[in-house]
Amino acid sequence: MSWHFSRQVWLFLISVFVFGLSQAFTALFLNFYLRALGLGAEWQGLMNALPAVTLAALSLPAVALARRISNAHTLKVGAALGLVGTALLVGATGPVLVILGAIVQGAGAALSIVAGSPFMANHSNERTRVTLFSVQSALMTGAGFLGNLLGGQVPSAYAGWTGTEPDGLGALRAALAVAAGLQLLGLLPVLGLKPTGKTVREGRSFRVQDKRTMARLVLPNILVGLGAGATIPFLNVFIEGKFGISYAGLGTLFAWTSLATAATALLQPLLVRRLGQLQAVLLVQATSLPFLALLGFAPSLWLVTAALFTRGALMNAAGPVYSAYAMTALPEDDRPMYSAVNVIAWDLGWAASSVLSGVVRGALPFGAAFQLLFAWTLLMYAASVLAIYLGLYRPARMKAAPIPTSPPA
Repeated sequence: MSWHFSRQVWLFLISVFVFGLSQAFTALFLNFYLRALGLGAEWQGLMNALPAVTLAALSLPAVALARRISNAHTLKVGAALGLVGTALLVGATGPVLVILGAIVQGAGAALSIVAGSPFMANHSNERTRVTLFSVQSALMTGAGFLGNLLGGQVPSAYAGWTGTEPDGLGALRAALAVAAGLQLLGLLPVLGLKPTGKTVREGRSFRVQDKRTMARLVLPNILVGLGAGATIPFLNVFIEGKFGISYAGLGTLFAWTSLATAATALLQPLLVRRLGQLQAVLLVQATSLPFLALLGFAPSLWLVTAALFTRGALMNAAGPVYSAYAMTALPEDDRPMYSAVNVIAWDLGWAASSVLSGVVRGALPFGAAFQLLFAWTLLMYAASVLAIYLGLYRPARMKAAPIPTSPPA
């Protein structure tokens, strides 16, 4: 496992870590912040969907922008928009600024995601690519550990300082303000990124050379998005509502989950070396399914905690290996387009299921709603594993198999 990356890569990785801290703060408290603003379950579903819808809508324009101004400059614009979006959320007093902040955040995420993987691919080779993508994922989830651990303490600290309640609007707004400050800090290393290669000033910005491979790569992520959006953004609400856990306890719980994911991501290059990229992805994703079922249906907090750690570590750790495989399987010119199409597919599925999740939770009792939603998530994740096996693994095995020759007459 080689960690000998260029200075440009380390600048990118530093920004990834700091942005991960900010995202952990935002994800931990957004649903509770919306509730404190007087916005119920349906609004929570909509606001978790809006960034995804925006991201999907702007991903193709982001490809055109990246091809014209470079991946590095696109990352700078994306980071700046992420900061503005978080600042708008901090200043919100009602749904208007919340909606605007979510849209701007989605625009920034579209630019960052579309340019991020190609940027790493262009600064790595087949020998170092899986390691780089795994390190990037580990830093994101490691930042999630630290962000959740520290973030869970912010409302209590604010409440103690001001004499207010830790679940009040002011305490939750303070936590999001810290997230905005971290966004600003993460922007600094991004400003040092420099373009590599040639930009495209004319011609077809959206052309795809290998459509068949791209379709087979995207389908499993569509299914994961459809499943994940129904439950994953609402795990904080689920655990808090089912077990009555405090914000500090919730932050600690999600922090250790992120740390487990980071550790597993760093082990992925070793697993890939023994099994191969697709085999490693299939193994860890299939193994995560029983723990997803346990997470949704277990009756005790310690079982849910164990399932949360294990499922998150297994399912999320496969992501960087799958991304590295996609970057290797596709021609260089198709890589930004894959990032965009993948984002569109995943986020439209995430957005649709998030909105429907809000409707279901608004219409059904708490327990029944989450049982139905977790069953849907489990079904979609299982379908994704099957799609990887049938669409990618089996064709790759058949292509690699030696062609039998006829014996001499």
